[in-house]
Amino acid sequence: MSARTNDDGPTKKKLPFVRRMLTAQGRSLEITKAGYLFIVLTLAVGFAAINSGANLLHVLFGCQIGLIIASGMLSENMVRRAIVRRRIASPLHAGGRGALIIELRNASARGDMISVSVEDDDRVDSADKTEPVFSVAVPGGGATTLHASVTMQRRGLHSLPKAVVATRFPFGLFVKRRDLPGRERVLVYPRIHPVDPALLKEARAGVGEAKGARDRAGEFFGLSEYREGQELRRIHWPATARLGRAVVQEYEARGEAEQILELAPGRAGEDSFEAAIEQVASQVVALLREGRVATGLRYADELVVEPGIGPAHERRLLEFLALVGLERDPLESLLTAEAERERERERDDARGSEAAA
Repeated sequence: MSARTNDDGPTKKKLPFVRRMLTAQGRSLEITKAGYLFIVLTLAVGFAAINSGANLLHVLFGCQIGLIIASGMLSENMVRRAIVRRRIASPLHAGGRGALIIELRNASARGDMISVSVEDDDRVDSADKTEPVFSVAVPGGGATTLHASVTMQRRGLHSLPKAVVATRFPFGLFVKRRDLPGRERVLVYPRIHPVDPALLKEARAGVGEAKGARDRAGEFFGLSEYREGQELRRIHWPATARLGRAVVQEYEARGEAEQILELAPGRAGEDSFEAAIEQVASQVVALLREGRVATGLRYADELVVEPGIGPAHERRLLEFLALVGLERDPLESLLTAEAERERERERDDARGSEAAA
C-alpha cells in the first residue's frame, strides 16, 4: 500500500538566481554575507592590481583567489565523506515531537570530518520539520550519535523530511550542502488529545467482562469458533483437525475491566473520519496507560483487534489506526517500510566501503 499522500506536501522553494546557478549534481553552494564581502574585496584588489601594476597587489589577489578555491575543495571533502543514518527512537504522533537518533559516520580513515551539520533541505518548503544537529569533529573512520527531534503533521507511513549534510568549513565564506540519498520511512500515529476523565472512571468501574466470563488469558474456559481478527496463536489445532473447522481456546477472565472501541468506516483525508480516528486513538492511550483497561477495536462492525493490555497491544492498536482507510493492507505497508530501511542500510555500508578504499 502506498503511504497516504499529503495534500499539503513538500514543495520546492524559488531560490535566488545565484543559488540556483550554484546548485548541481546533488550539491548546493550558498554564499554567506562574509563570502560576498570577501568576493567584493577580492575583485577590488584585482582591479587595483591591473590598474597599478603593483606586484604586491597581484600577490594579494592571488592569495585571495587561492583561499576561495581552497574553501571549495575543503568543504567538498567534508560533505563527501559523511554517511548519515536516521532512525526514530520514540513513538511518533501527528503534530507532536518524536525523538530522532542521527548516526553520523566518517567514511574516510584519513583525517577528521570537521564542522558538519545534518539539517532539513532549505530548498524544500514542508510542514514536516527535523531539528538540525551539529558535530564539531568526527575522527577518521569513526562515528558519532546525535539526538534531535522530528515533527510530522499527518498520520500514515511517510518519509522523513528531505535532509542534507552541510558545512561552513573552513572559513565560513560558503555553505556547502550535499543531498542525502534516500529518505527513511516512518509510521506516524494519529494525534492524541486529552480524554474526558469520566470515560476512565466508567471503564475502571468494571464496565465490560466480569469475573467468570471469557477472556484472553487465565484458567481454561472452553472452545469457541474462530472469528476474523482473533490471534492465530489461540487456535486449538488438535480440536480444529478433529472438528474440521478452526476453533480457539477461551480463558476465564480475571476480573479486569474491558472496553471495545468503535470506529465507523471512512476515507483517509475526510475531516470527520480523521477526527474520529484521533478520538479513538486518544481513548486507546488513556485507557491503556491511565485506566489500565483491556481495550479492543471494532471497525466496520468487525472486531479487528481483540481486547488486551500492555505497550505491545497499544502499539498494535495505534498501528492499525495510523494506516486505516489507506489503499493497501497495513501489514504490507509496515513490511515494505522495513525492506526499504534494510536496502538503505546496505547502500550506506557499500558507500562507506568505497569511500574507505
